[in-house]
Amino acid sequence: MIAQASMGRMLSDREVSRFLPDQIRQTIAELVEQNQLALADALSNAGLSLYPQSEEILAISALLAEVRQDWLTAGNLLEQLIDLQDGRTPVATWQHWIRVLRCQCEPVAALHAAECALTIYADNPVLLGEKQSLKALLSNNHAHEAAANTH
Repeated sequence: MIAQASMGRMLSDREVSRFLPDQIRQTIAELVEQNQLALADALSNAGLSLYPQSEEILAISALLAEVRQDWLTAGNLLEQLIDLQDGRTPVATWQHWIRVLRCQCEPVAALHAAECALTIYADNPVLLGEKQSLKALLSNNHAHEAAANTH
């Protein structure tokens, strides 16, 4: 599949359907590595259409959206992934979700996500750091708002 995509030829949905989600994920990763983002994006869309409930396709597609800084798409895909994983979401996915929420300027939602993740991974230092950082950010924002309202 990568050979055809590398030559600039995108496979049709029918051709892509011959491949398993892990093969599609690997090909998307290789295309990103080769800086062929348009082809990776097209393959991601085909993979999502064929395997909308595949954790592998959702995860790689969310990462691709992050690379493109398409925070809305990344957020939607990560929400679907977290829902699909139903309590078995790995730390890395939570970290990406928190990052996307931060990039969407949603620190309250990011803090809520960090707190949800910490119910599963209570001692994770990265998640604890995210929570602390977000609490400090929100505290500073409230202090600035209060100061602005007194002037």
